[in-house]
Amino acid sequence: MHLAVQQGVDKINSFQADTLLSEEIDLELNKSIEKFINLKYGKNNIYQKGFEESQKRIDDLRTLVVEQELLFNFHDVSPNNTFVYQSTDLPEDYRYLIKTLAAVTYERSCTPLTLSQQKGKDPIKNSKKLLCSLKFTQQDDIHSALGDPFNTTKKSKPLFIFQDNIIQVYTNDIFIIKSLKLTYIKNPAKVSLSSSSNCDLADHTHQEVVDMTISSILEGISDPRYKTQQAELSKNE
Repeated sequence: MHLAVQQGVDKINSFQADTLLSEEIDLELNKSIEKFINLKYGKNNIYQKGFEESQKRIDDLRTLVVEQELLFNFHDVSPNNTFVYQSTDLPEDYRYLIKTLAAVTYERSCTPLTLSQQKGKDPIKNSKKLLCSLKFTQQDDIHSALGDPFNTTKKSKPLFIFQDNIIQVYTNDIFIIKSLKLTYIKNPAKVSLSSSSNCDLADHTHQEVVDMTISSILEGISDPRYKTQQAELSKNE
């Protein structure tokens, strides 16, 4: 990637950019990788398609998709006879949420659980487990949603919010949550020639990242080829 950037920036036999240090190229490559991920995940691109809306988008970011389990503990009693469970910290490399799969436990007869059972002090004797996805709710809407019988939290679709570096799940007196499988896009590796830290994006994306890096460098040195390079870059899917 370093050689490709240098070749793309230099004019034939002119060595216009031969003063670029490897650390400077590393910096530009990492900036381009960050921009690449944001463009492919969101819809701020010429095709207005986000992650998993086309096979190309799926393949662009597939090497950054990881899964990790979060454990939950009872945290607080909320209004409307609901309860708050709080997760362990989000993974350090967490960037964008893809999906959640919660492990819900409830009493088979759906009888209300005691506060001791909610806190995990007393066992649920006739328990049953259910795997379900969570429903994200904005923090300013969570309490109105909990008070709405049509949108409140339920064992088949618990409500959750993000707060700081954790996830908070709201339950009612019927069920509790113990764990959650979190599928997310992780932060990319920082490329570095000196420390041999390679790009962990899929191999087919490297040329796109190189093209973005070349464009950024040409813009920085006010090279007249910048407009030509931008036109070529816009052809990338």
